[in-house]
Amino acid sequence: MADSIYDVIVIGLGGMGSSAAMQLALSGLKVLGLEQFEPNHELGSSHGKTRAIRLAYYENPNYVPLLKRAYHLWHDLEWRVGETLLEECGCLSVAYPNHEVIQGIIASSALHSLDVDFLSHEQLVEKYGFLNLPESYVGAYEKLGGYLWVDRCVRAFQKIAHNNNADLLFETPVTSIRNVGTDIEVDTPKGKYLARKVVITAGPWAANFLGTSGKCLSLMRQTTHWFMPEKPQDFFRDKVPVFMVADQEGFFYGFPMVDPEGVKIARHYGQVEVHQPSEIMRGILPEDDAALRVFLNRRIPTLAKSHSPLAKTCIYTLSPDRHFMVGPLPENPNIIVGAGFSGHGFKFASVVGEILSQLVCNQPVNLNIEFLNLGRFLNDSDR
Repeated sequence: MADSIYDVIVIGLGGMGSSAAMQLALSGLKVLGLEQFEPNHELGSSHGKTRAIRLAYYENPNYVPLLKRAYHLWHDLEWRVGETLLEECGCLSVAYPNHEVIQGIIASSALHSLDVDFLSHEQLVEKYGFLNLPESYVGAYEKLGGYLWVDRCVRAFQKIAHNNNADLLFETPVTSIRNVGTDIEVDTPKGKYLARKVVITAGPWAANFLGTSGKCLSLMRQTTHWFMPEKPQDFFRDKVPVFMVADQEGFFYGFPMVDPEGVKIARHYGQVEVHQPSEIMRGILPEDDAALRVFLNRRIPTLAKSHSPLAKTCIYTLSPDRHFMVGPLPENPNIIVGAGFSGHGFKFASVVGEILSQLVCNQPVNLNIEFLNLGRFLNDSDR
């Protein structure tokens, strides 16, 4: 016998789950959100101060309509809580002309008529002298790029969800979910809960609830580091945008100096893939900034001389093609999934929450999410 009955239960209250809980509560449903850790924990993927946001998406032009809606919903969230959540300071991407980043931005901007400035090497040197780039490199700058205040965003989602009668339980791990007739029972140490539908937004722990569909997911430990420039004012956002650089050791990204700890920089991907969160080493190792040191010495020498004590770990939950997994679980369409955000998902949290809510409510989703369906990784024998 379930202790409480809900219309929908959301498992995982990071960025995606908190957004979904808010949208579901706003739709008038009786919502329960369950999170295994305390609020604002740093053990998943939705913590820290900043995440980049950009519109001319090189990964796939299909993301651009989702991003346009995401921008609108971020601004709507700002209006609801009376707080700045999205800062538009521009986003600069640099690589050699035939690199997938430049070619992908060209494709997305052409298909969706986006306002992107393509810069020669000479223009890069003139405008962004903090970067030491090869003569073969070119750039793409989009004015609408910038960053989101991550912790503020998650708290805002949760505040509105709570204010619209959603029950949000923290430090409440889910031990099992099972079908009970046409409903789903969710078991926790605090009790059993019953709902018509369940939303899985459990980040690195999502595979525990996805059966066959979750077998394709892997995890990657990532570290972010802060470097203190000798002249902090040279890296303020009126001079330095969010930047992404494709270099010999990999793909690196950074932010203007909006943290008192320094300039935040990290390498995207490039680490070993594992399959359980317990395999992720949470501490910071001396060698974690080795690739960044090489990159900074070569490309941003003014930052290479010093390093603040601050560094943090997070987890990427990766799908095989590095695109998201959003939609009904093929094995059980009453379970709606948002998973596999592959290290580039947070900027979409506002729109993913809306989409998950629409799927729960059997409402039309007026955006193309077919390329994100979970069934694309299943063999015929798995279906």
